[in-house]
Amino acid sequence: MIIHKKRIRSLSSYTKGIPEDQNLVIAAAASDIVKHSPQDIGFSVSLEPGEKVLPTAVGNVTLFNSRGKEIPLKDQPMETHYRQQEWTWREFRGRYDFEEQSRIVDIPYERYPRKIVPPPSIELSVAVDTEGRKLIVADPISLNDDNEEAIVHVINMFLEVFGLCEIRNEDLDAIIRSPIRRLNWDVLPKGQKPWGVLKPLIQPVIDDQSEGNKVVIEKRFEAINSFEPEFVAVGRAGFSGYIVFGFSESDLYVLESTQTNNATYVLEGNWEYLSGLTKAEILQNKLHKERVIHRENWFEEIGRVLSE
Repeated sequence: MIIHKKRIRSLSSYTKGIPEDQNLVIAAAASDIVKHSPQDIGFSVSLEPGEKVLPTAVGNVTLFNSRGKEIPLKDQPMETHYRQQEWTWREFRGRYDFEEQSRIVDIPYERYPRKIVPPPSIELSVAVDTEGRKLIVADPISLNDDNEEAIVHVINMFLEVFGLCEIRNEDLDAIIRSPIRRLNWDVLPKGQKPWGVLKPLIQPVIDDQSEGNKVVIEKRFEAINSFEPEFVAVGRAGFSGYIVFGFSESDLYVLESTQTNNATYVLEGNWEYLSGLTKAEILQNKLHKERVIHRENWFEEIGRVLSE
């Protein structure tokens, strides 16, 4: 069944006659797509079977899918929260002599507590059906009451990105799957790079932020790079805004984000293994060795972790 809508609220109209616990595949034929192209969400131009990405956010559904959301709890008392900002001033050095100084400071403000809803992190991949047509598909999911919300989310994600989708029954129309090749990271040429060399390579990540955040983010990146990582990987598609600094000799990988998650994650383990994980697996399964909060002592703390 092909769905042509902007959004659906329930499955009842689309799954009549499908047995409970039947595995479903939500799919869109590449030739039928009427909205965003697969390349807009991170796939290659050639659409090789087996490619798999966390989709780039192109609307509210895909934004929630990759970043989650925060729900203000307005029935609770407000609490103090902090945002970081660069503070500059002119320091007197003598008669007619001033020197400009700056540092990163925490700016307190009051807000309601937040309930954090983690991102579903549903990935899409390229597959081929029995007729040889290329499809964009989500992983199979069992049709039952527990999964209804998840299936509705996947369908709405397809509708937001492609303008249509199809519910397929694996037994009725089998999909020929290929080995997965995730496209979530671009690994820059290996080798230690002075900040003056690395900065232009990651400048698009910095430029994508608000003016108030750019200086803070740039100084965090520069501080981590001063410890001379062996490689840097830049997130793409739904991982956009994430950068990994790889310290292979010590088996540490610093995951820094421009998003407002307020922490830097220090991961420990094989990079090839880590790069093949989904975003949900990285952030939710406690794979990090350290979590360094974005506060004024961040520079001291990240220095302690990397010096050790």
